[in-house]
Amino acid sequence: MIISKVEYTGFRDIGPGGCMRGSVSLVAGDTRINVPLTLPRKVEIDKSQHRLLLLAEALRQTRRMPEYRRKGSLKLAPELMKARKQA
Repeated sequence: MIISKVEYTGFRDIGPGGCMRGSVSLVAGDTRINVPLTLPRKVEIDKSQHRLLLLAEALRQTRRMPEYRRKGSLKLAPELMKARKQA
């Protein structure tokens, strides 16, 4: 599956204990995988470094799902990689 779009939602409101909750959506064609994440401290979600860390964690969790466990089944689209390098 080639992921063509990544969306970040939430991660703005600080909840109990200073945690932030949100999700990373991995979109491939008409397939959307929402990965809920909880951050232990306030993170500036607008910084590309933090977005990449969230993306890495979402990919790690998705690769552990039985339907995506096959090695190499998840890849980022080349145009998405170019946009990441420019950011």
